[in-house]
Amino acid sequence: MTTADSISQIQRFANVFVVLLSLALGALVLFHLFVVGMLSFFHDGGAWHAALSFSATGTNLSVFSGVDHTNTVLIEALRWPQRAILSLISIACAIGNGLVLFHLRQLFALYSRGVIFSQNNIYHIKRFGLWLVIGAIVINISGRMFQMITGHAPQEIANSLMAFLYGGMTYVIARVMELGREADQERKEFI
Repeated sequence: MTTADSISQIQRFANVFVVLLSLALGALVLFHLFVVGMLSFFHDGGAWHAALSFSATGTNLSVFSGVDHTNTVLIEALRWPQRAILSLISIACAIGNGLVLFHLRQLFALYSRGVIFSQNNIYHIKRFGLWLVIGAIVINISGRMFQMITGHAPQEIANSLMAFLYGGMTYVIARVMELGREADQERKEFI
């Protein structure tokens, strides 16, 4: 397989990931807008209830008909200040997760255009890693705030430690790539 064939194959795969990441980013934004809307406007819904929980991805929302929903906090039982803070927590988690998806999407968009070894690729890899680290920190702090506000423990936020580690490793790998690129450019200028 020639280099041109390999790049063409990367472009085809990257196009699929650009679409999937675009859909994921759109779904993330819509979901968190819905969460904030529910926190702002949902009151006693009769037979219908809305409840929040918190996990390694951030705020989770359940809408159900019934009375028993364990490990969640009923929105109708929350006072306005609690709802406002939980909305901010949801937005903070969405921003962190959204920027992770955004930089990953931008990286695959470059790949889909055949841009493989540019400084922009390294930039988006570094930002992807950086936002994984920041997002993990935000999730951890938000989980603790969620517990302070609602009295319900977050579920599985220890998984954010893995995101922290992966993000840190990705950032270091991108930095090594950047140094390698700079060394290669210096070598070419010297010759």
